[in-house]
Amino acid sequence: MAGPLDRERVAKYVVARRGSLGLTQEQLAERAGVTVKTVYNLESGGRWPQARTRGAIEGALRWRAGDLVRIGEGREPTPGRDTGEPDLNTVVRELQELDAYFADLRADSGERRRVALAFLRALYGETGRTSPRRRH
Repeated sequence: MAGPLDRERVAKYVVARRGSLGLTQEQLAERAGVTVKTVYNLESGGRWPQARTRGAIEGALRWRAGDLVRIGEGREPTPGRDTGEPDLNTVVRELQELDAYFADLRADSGERRRVALAFLRALYGETGRTSPRRRH
């Protein structure tokens, strides 16, 4: 770092980026694995997060590592990171969550399973089927 970081500039960029991704502070915090207070502090120009936390927030915002510092130094985020698609770590984490959820549903023969099945049928526009259609 060349000099003091412009935390106010960083705050404006983070708020704008979060908004462009359609995320609330709570959703950004969840994606980054940090507390809402951490996001609030960053967006208010308050406390500067540790390197690991910055990296998690940058990833959740679909920025490259070091972009928060670059912004604080008056430069722009590194181009090319935002593909519009989640990164591989996000996809793997989401698939693990789904796998765990469906494992719970497989073990539940009660109301939760029926509600989940009705939801999936409505989501995929299918009625009366016992299993979702496989897509090839």
